[in-house]
Amino acid sequence: METKWEQVGTIGVDAGLCWVGDPCYCVTPDANNHPARTWQEFCDKLQAKEVKGVAQWDYAMGHSGLGVSVSTGYGDGKYPVYIRRNEEGRIAEVRVKFI
Repeated sequence: METKWEQVGTIGVDAGLCWVGDPCYCVTPDANNHPARTWQEFCDKLQAKEVKGVAQWDYAMGHSGLGVSVSTGYGDGKYPVYIRRNEEGRIAEVRVKFI
């Protein structure tokens, strides 16, 4: 595996958290696995699920894998995003540096 991390962009954060997951399952109008119907409901669920800044989100049927949310170091801001590729040039890892 390549050992070099390559910065590919930044993410802007105004919610103090970052979501990792496949957006087709929860952000499209026809998706049936929305983590919440409103922002307030999402925040309420987050507080109930969060353990030390991390929350695992489940699909509507109850199994894990919908996504993971993590708190972002010191909260709101812009954070660099890095990738690392394997020998074939495929993206093998992603890293967001919060601190």
